[in-house]
Amino acid sequence: MEFLMRYINRTTRLSELYRNEKMKKYDLSGMHHTYIINICQNPGVSQDDLAQLIYVNKSNVTRQLSVLEKKGYIIRKQCTMDARKLLVYPTDKAHDVYPKVVDILREWNDIIFEGLSETEQSELEKQLKKMMEKARAEVQDF
Repeated sequence: MEFLMRYINRTTRLSELYRNEKMKKYDLSGMHHTYIINICQNPGVSQDDLAQLIYVNKSNVTRQLSVLEKKGYIIRKQCTMDARKLLVYPTDKAHDVYPKVVDILREWNDIIFEGLSETEQSELEKQLKKMMEKARAEVQDF
């Protein structure tokens, strides 16, 4: 089964290369798509909750949010209920780029799923989701 993970990892790296190229014109890297999407869908999300949502450690989230803040895509505000928490909000610039990011992700899905029937696509998605849920359960306490 190590081969299966090799193909998943390679597909992930190729996907990032594709997103890097397509998102250059917005001054974003391929990894920023998940931040833009999750922040636009969850305005006011805390940095800690964002880290859990996207399965990235807190220091990476802090670093990437700093980049997005400098580029004008997000703003961070201290939580009024808990001064230790920083809440993340999308700017108009993030809202403007959001549909473009979604389009890039759709394009990639169309490319990699070409030649697969809807049934095959659905089954693949179902099986990968099962694998992700098992992985999440295994590492949730880390």
